Amino acid sequence: MDKLTGCDPRLYSPGGQAGAVVTGSYPALYGLLKKPVGQYSVMLMSIRMTSLGFPRRRRWGIHALLGAVAVSSLGEAMMVVAVPWFVLKTTGSVAQTGIVVAIGAVTSGVVGFVAGPLVDRWGFRAMAVVAYAVGGLGAACIPLLYALDALDFPTLALLVVAANALDVPGGAAVTGLVPELSEAAGMPLERGNALLTGIHQVAQLCGPPLGGAGVALLGTHSVLLLDAIACGLAALVILVCISAGRRAAERRPAGAYLADLRSGLRTLRRHRLLRAVAISGTAFNALDSGLAGVVLVTYAYQHLGSAASLGVLLTSFGLGAVAGTVGYAVFGHRISGRFLYIGTGFAAGLLIASLVSLPPLPVGAALLAVLGAVAAPVGPLRTGVLQRSVPREQYGRVTAAVDTVGLAAVPLGASLTVAAVGALGLRPAIGLIAGVYLLVVVCCWAAPALREIDRSAADDRGRAPASPLMTELDKQ
Repeated sequence: MDKLTGCDPRLYSPGGQAGAVVTGSYPALYGLLKKPVGQYSVMLMSIRMTSLGFPRRRRWGIHALLGAVAVSSLGEAMMVVAVPWFVLKTTGSVAQTGIVVAIGAVTSGVVGFVAGPLVDRWGFRAMAVVAYAVGGLGAACIPLLYALDALDFPTLALLVVAANALDVPGGAAVTGLVPELSEAAGMPLERGNALLTGIHQVAQLCGPPLGGAGVALLGTHSVLLLDAIACGLAALVILVCISAGRRAAERRPAGAYLADLRSGLRTLRRHRLLRAVAISGTAFNALDSGLAGVVLVTYAYQHLGSAASLGVLLTSFGLGAVAGTVGYAVFGHRISGRFLYIGTGFAAGLLIASLVSLPPLPVGAALLAVLGAVAAPVGPLRTGVLQRSVPREQYGRVTAAVDTVGLAAVPLGASLTVAAVGALGLRPAIGLIAGVYLLVVVCCWAAPALREIDRSAADDRGRAPASPLMTELDKQ
């Protein structure tokens, strides 16, 4: 203990607790302050070092990331309404509107798969910043070029492609940041992933109504500019407030890019747990898309008789999903991952089967709310499996491949459901979806690989150091 200042110099030396930030000229500066200036100067020095230092910045990094994702997700959800409306208003063609939306979706999947290795080469932080910046720039150019009378249909399609191109690698980069930031904050990984998922869910609930209101009150140009500002703000927050994810993988020659892509697919193919989670997740995505995009629409149109009923059903599901995600954020780290994955899938299959009776609106809305709550933990749980099982230097390419396959399953599942409803009718189609859902769950239960979910989580917690920031809830 320093007799003059009452401070322990070891705290501000390279070997002390603040050694991560006290490098370079800090020890010498401490020595200068210590001799003539007295106690208050050293106290100010320590406060300054703490405010700029590693512990505080890393501690709040997860909150900065969640804030950035909240802003950008809300803007992107509003853009879901603004872009089709803008295309339809400017071209007057429903066909061209469908073409633009389809091009954006296809490009997001294709570019996402190919750009996966860039996440590993650039690092999570840099890729997240670039993805948000490119998306915001693409959204901003649409109204600006239209105001300059320089926006034709090919240019519009190209800008929509640019705005969506890096969605998949950007999402992989964001989830890649969560483990390090959650650990620094003393937060269970399950909670960090659940909060991230919950933010997306709330944005998907609130964004489209806000986008529609914005289009009605401000115009599509203003909504597109708001989305651009939101993406730019998210990029700025990550750039300024987050220090994790800076170090990318070792630089490789340009010719090794395809080798990087193949290595990610090889890892996915050889790792039993990753393969099982990817296959079952793709099957669930296909079934969910058929249920939400075809079955519920037909149910509302043919048996409930109004579009408002469809809105009630989807809103009920969304609210239930938010509630389920909150529950997973609080209790997820205490529950067996395998039990949760299989149990929620089994419950979801039974709830889907209960829709065969085509119940009245109040009952249907209640069933869908419970279904949303039950199915909600699967997404963050699957993300946690990827974070714990994929080598850090391959996380971007493996996650991008899994996400791309999951996206490809959405139109496939919707198309197969349309064919089933047309050939069998609505009730048999719902029963078929429920049966396939339960079959996938039985396969998951029989797969030995899924027993490794809890093992990998236990290993991860065993490696993580105890944190003084652990909440009272985690201590109970």
